Amino acid sequence: MNKQTEFQIKLIAKKQALESIIEDTLNHINDDRYPATKDFFVNSLIRYEAKLETVNQIIEEYLNN
Repeated sequence: MNKQTEFQIKLIAKKQALESIIEDTLNHINDDRYPATKDFFVNSLIRYEAKLETVNQIIEEYLNN
């Protein structure tokens, strides 16, 4: 397997992992059992969404050409 293929596979796996993490984070935010942790998860969500946006930009700019 060449390096470009490895990079593509890792990038797509990273995207899928971030999407899963974002979904879990949203579930924690909407969980009313632990209101004290809501701010932590909101801040985490912002960070994960920024990372996902970066990964999506890389995929769009470099892998779809």
